[in-house]
Amino acid sequence: MAGRGAGAQRGDWRVRVVDSADILDDQLSMRELREVGLRQGVRTAAHLLEPFDLVVAARARAAKVALVPPGVHRTVAAVTLLVVRTPDPGMGLAHYLWYYLTSTLGRAEVAARFTATSLPSLSAGALGEVPVVVPPAPELPRIADLAEAAAASRRAALEAVRIRHDIVRDSVIADIATTGRERS
Repeated sequence: MAGRGAGAQRGDWRVRVVDSADILDDQLSMRELREVGLRQGVRTAAHLLEPFDLVVAARARAAKVALVPPGVHRTVAAVTLLVVRTPDPGMGLAHYLWYYLTSTLGRAEVAARFTATSLPSLSAGALGEVPVVVPPAPELPRIADLAEAAAASRRAALEAVRIRHDIVRDSVIADIATTGRERS
């Protein structure tokens, strides 16, 4: 999506676009992505996001990182994002990097590399300077499982909070509506 240099000429090949605003609470929201038409070609296809890529906000007021979910299809990153692709997608390194970059320490390291302008920006080179101690390869799948389980648990807890909120609100409104009708 960076323009002609990235092969992003207009065309009739429909792709979805992920932007930094689509990173919410360290997760990539794939629900309401905009679509654009690009010219299909080898250069364009090379820019498609793949499962377990990391997307990092390059123009934002805070460090934002998300892991691309396994079901991604015909989706590209907007110019507001940097994409990190590990050599072993799905084997744990991407999950570990995501866990690290969303940790307090990782966020501080990324934030320290933003340039100070009206809208802070992060270059690919600056992101590459973030020091990361990677655990031994045999531990990575276990860390990936832990990261996935923690994310699933978080989603379930947030959904339970939303449901509880809706039930309480609706029961209060229904009670008042019923009581108000009885007084009339």
